[in-house]
Amino acid sequence: MIVSMKKATVITRQGERQEALRKLRKLGLLHLSAVPAQVPSAQDWREKRDLLAKALAAVASRPERDDRPEGGMEAALETARSILARREAGRVLDEEIAGLEKEALRLRDWQGVSLPDLLAIRGQGYEVHFFEVPPGQLGRLPPGHGVFVVRRGKTLLWVALVIAAGAPCACEFKPLEPPRRGAAELEELQAEKRSARERLLRELDEMGKEAAGLERALRAAGREIEMAEAAAAMGHTEALSYLAGFLPAGQAAELKEFCRRNGWALLLRDPGADDDVPTIVRNRRWIDIIRPVFQLLGTVPGYREFDISFFFLVFFAFFFAVIIGDAGYGLVLLLGTLFFMRRQRRRGQPPAKTMWLMMLMSTCTVAWGALTGTWFGSATLAALPWFSWMTVPAIASFDPSSSETIKIICFVAGTIQISIAHAWNFIRQAGKKPFIRSLAQLGWLSLVLGLYHLVLSLVLSSERFPVPAYAAWMMAAGLVVIIVFSQQRGRFFPGVAMGLANLMTTFLNGISAFSDIISYIRLFAVGLATVEIAKSFNGMAAGMADGVLGVILASFVLILGHSLNLAMGALSVIVHGVRLNMLEFSGHMGMEWTGRPYKPFKE
Repeated sequence: MIVSMKKATVITRQGERQEALRKLRKLGLLHLSAVPAQVPSAQDWREKRDLLAKALAAVASRPERDDRPEGGMEAALETARSILARREAGRVLDEEIAGLEKEALRLRDWQGVSLPDLLAIRGQGYEVHFFEVPPGQLGRLPPGHGVFVVRRGKTLLWVALVIAAGAPCACEFKPLEPPRRGAAELEELQAEKRSARERLLRELDEMGKEAAGLERALRAAGREIEMAEAAAAMGHTEALSYLAGFLPAGQAAELKEFCRRNGWALLLRDPGADDDVPTIVRNRRWIDIIRPVFQLLGTVPGYREFDISFFFLVFFAFFFAVIIGDAGYGLVLLLGTLFFMRRQRRRGQPPAKTMWLMMLMSTCTVAWGALTGTWFGSATLAALPWFSWMTVPAIASFDPSSSETIKIICFVAGTIQISIAHAWNFIRQAGKKPFIRSLAQLGWLSLVLGLYHLVLSLVLSSERFPVPAYAAWMMAAGLVVIIVFSQQRGRFFPGVAMGLANLMTTFLNGISAFSDIISYIRLFAVGLATVEIAKSFNGMAAGMADGVLGVILASFVLILGHSLNLAMGALSVIVHGVRLNMLEFSGHMGMEWTGRPYKPFKE
């Protein structure tokens, strides 16, 4: 659930504001509001923080323990500058080494040209120019000069033109630049640059021992930035300073007692409609295992939105099971999860939420795969007595007639999830004025339930699933209720008029609800693809399992193929399983995910 918050304003004397900030940071309860986007006093500390962060990223070795005495900020900054200077010098050396290697490769094309000979020719008062010339056009070179072919290619000749020093050289062909250094000189330079690069790497490795001090300085810079931003967020009068923020309602008494002990005034009130209130989502531990998914997506519900964690978890587990669809894959995931959980326990660490989430999803996958008789996409395994008795014939993967039943299950899941959204909206809006506006959600609920029958008729078979008369009445009545009540603001007939004015929008939203139910068929399609790909790899392996070498190759194909299929299934879960929760379900909830997490001002 989303934790109830209070807005607090702490009022102190002007002379106590810095001390008050330090004490409030030590308390660590208040999420500051109205922090300016640009705080000039914090800019210097931001630059220092960025410098330290770049230096930390540049060093490779970091000792687990640092017994050396703690240095100051200036010492850490000097170390950071030294690290970055060495990194930049290393980058320059890398570019120079790459240039020398490129020049050495280019030198191979000029094997017929001796650099000492070129220098000797210049010493005698002549210059040598090189050009690319097509074989049949040598006669077009300027007359009166020495012409030498130094390289013959399939389509072009490299020609040396010897002319007197200072004489003009008008030539229409493409000039070539000969190498300026010989192979021995290039090798010597490369060795010198590589030696300097290795020395820099050793120095950077040695400076990695300073990482602990850099991390301490980085944290100190972060605290200074927070302090500067908090000071900028404070308001002032002639004699008083005040700081506003938010905290959980359950901790308001603690802040009140803290202010009383320090002789400060405190104003506590409920957040206003225009306040940008941070969000705290707090659930039971078995529901909270879904939090890693929200953290991965970077989504936080707004303070006045819904916490959909429970329904997200339930449906996400179902979506995962149907998309992966294979009990064998689920068993692999389950065993892998148990292995990593055991490793964490041996290290004295409690299993992470991600492990518990994977435990749930892999267990659901095993259950769904067992019901559909899918074990590594093998019909032979599915026919074994230990597995066949768990298979439900109506949804068996190897029975083509089962596809219709699985599609119906997907549509039912979608209808239930979307119906939950509108039922929850009705309960939430029923407590607000005007009450009659919440009735529009019942209209949406009726419309969605009627649309379910229309989906079955249009997508599956109009003969087997004709739209019943009551479903048509449900859709019509739902639209009428939506038009009448969705725009109510306290005056009935103007609200009806507004609803009629929005008739086209309501109609389009109804079509969108119809397509949202249909979109749940993606579960069937992706799950079917997973099974078919597994069957294809099994067929490939069976075709080559002849002899010892064939068995080895077949085993390799099975391992690689099923691993790839499982990875593709996991990607499909992210693309499709998350989408159905974040778009279809959340869209009908009216959620925009505009929240920001609660981050108290603390040490």
